[in-house]
Amino acid sequence: VIMLVIHDAGDGSPERCLLGRNAGWPEGVFSTLAGFVEAGESLEQAVGREVAEESSVLTTDVRYVASQPWPFPRSIMLGFEAIATSRDIVIDPHELADARWFTREELRSFGSWGDERFALQLPRSDSIARFLIDRWLNEEHSDTST
Repeated sequence: VIMLVIHDAGDGSPERCLLGRNAGWPEGVFSTLAGFVEAGESLEQAVGREVAEESSVLTTDVRYVASQPWPFPRSIMLGFEAIATSRDIVIDPHELADARWFTREELRSFGSWGDERFALQLPRSDSIARFLIDRWLNEEHSDTST
């Protein structure tokens, strides 16, 4: 599963999404969180567990968005959106080197993976991670009621 986690404080401040950076990636590259489904859990449970394990952020309202074939290990990546019910981040250093909340305005200033003109970069444009981010970026506001 791969997921874009969204937080709306409800106080008029901009919505934010949670992105993380894997230690093996180039400095400045941030992407959606992802992980494997454990035996006996639903996809929605996997989303919540993975987000909590990697960032300590709790989620609700997990919604399927899209899928993408994934060559390793002969699997499929299932993309979701989830709503954060907490905002404090405590990363698992075995999973992530960094995790942060970003507004749409902040993300619009990022480059794409490999474009070293930008200090911060988003995943490749052909990835489901980028699809989830771009989908959120292009919304006027998130509809969390569906």
